[in-house]
Amino acid sequence: MTRRSLVLLAVWGVLGARAGQTADQAGSTAEPRRNLIVNPVFEPDHDGRPAGWVAWSSRPELAPEATVVDSADGRVLSLQASRFPSFGKWITLVPAIKAGTTYLFEVLYQPKGVEHEDVSVAVILSWCQDEDGATPVQRDYVDVSAAPGGWRRASRTLRAPARSRSLKVELGLRWTAAGSVAWRSPRLLEVDAPRRRLARVVTTRVVPPWPSTVEKNLELMAGILDRAGREKPDLVVLSETLPATGVDLPVTEVAQAIPGPATDMLGRKAKAYGTYVVTSLHERDGDRIYNTAVLMDREGRIAGKYRKTHLAMIEGEQGITPGAEYPVFEADFGKVGMMICWDHWFPEPARILRLKGAELLVLPIAGDGDTKHWDITSRARAIDNGVYLVASSTVAQSPSRIIDPSGEVLAETLDPFGIAVSDIDLDREDRLHWLSVGPADGEARRLYIRERRPDTYGILSETSREPPAVPRN
Repeated sequence: MTRRSLVLLAVWGVLGARAGQTADQAGSTAEPRRNLIVNPVFEPDHDGRPAGWVAWSSRPELAPEATVVDSADGRVLSLQASRFPSFGKWITLVPAIKAGTTYLFEVLYQPKGVEHEDVSVAVILSWCQDEDGATPVQRDYVDVSAAPGGWRRASRTLRAPARSRSLKVELGLRWTAAGSVAWRSPRLLEVDAPRRRLARVVTTRVVPPWPSTVEKNLELMAGILDRAGREKPDLVVLSETLPATGVDLPVTEVAQAIPGPATDMLGRKAKAYGTYVVTSLHERDGDRIYNTAVLMDREGRIAGKYRKTHLAMIEGEQGITPGAEYPVFEADFGKVGMMICWDHWFPEPARILRLKGAELLVLPIAGDGDTKHWDITSRARAIDNGVYLVASSTVAQSPSRIIDPSGEVLAETLDPFGIAVSDIDLDREDRLHWLSVGPADGEARRLYIRERRPDTYGILSETSREPPAVPRN
């Protein structure tokens, strides 16, 4: 968009301001909050255009058809694509943004005939350092959820960044061969800052003696939980199949039911210290044996379990059955996804958990035989999903560690009976300059998800595939 278009946008905003001001409720107080969006009902100006809004595309030949439509739900903004390269937006400018103030943005939309909504429908908030919206300092994707009546809700609460003086709201349709999207009821409200979600996490490292017994190992696990409990944690993570580590018995002899002796002990400790606990053990379920991660809640109850999907060759040869699902669990501090050891060598499990909403990845692991590989992959799983990762190891020179969304190790331990502790902020926003969004700050956690191209990833879901032909001279 040219500077001239942006100036016109601001002028239209002034013309439509009186029609666009509505009262609403938001934040923790009962005071009515004024909708800052200019003309949220899309009343036309004297030229028949929605006052305060402009249709944008980088080139005329890429512009989707942009119209205002009367529907059963009221007047809506519409974008209609005619071919795949179509790329356009409806844009409005909100002036007088106050840096450091918290705002709630929300809009309802309804796609029709759009094959890949996550790719093609985009709501972007561009925080700008000038009143006419010419120079963004930060650009953010908006989260999506279901809404009544077949509509979708795009909403997000954000603190206006330093130096921001205006906000461009961008409602876009891109890269779809056909289909349309309708937009209605946009609103921007000044709200109270939400309470931040902070958690104290503890990872552990326990190296049992060799040989050992299941009973001795459970005593060691109880002991390390007593030590971790003194840190007043929200989550404690123990390593992979720790009850069986160093036990010279076949897996059929060490596997136990869930619930069973191991989860009973874990539950007592979780309740005693008011913390969530994660570990992995061999689970017997009928004639099947799984490598299962279990999550205990603060009351000592089983809050969920995950069965390892990527089995090492030797695990399959021991008669262990792989799992097939990637559940995400709602703890009181945030959403937790679990992986186990060999899973983390593959990027797909961590990505699937992130796509399902995980904000914290937990990884019980026996160990990685290559210290360089462990250092890289443990950081990478955090970086390429923009989330925290808490890993607990027991063998080899693989430190148990807590990693932040930028890949920094916050705490780690290689002690044979050690703990590492860190406080984490699940509402932390990690941004980098020029990360996808141009000369502004982009947020990794959402960019990595919203700018994926699943419409091109068909090969990832193929279960069998002929090898490529060998070129012949």
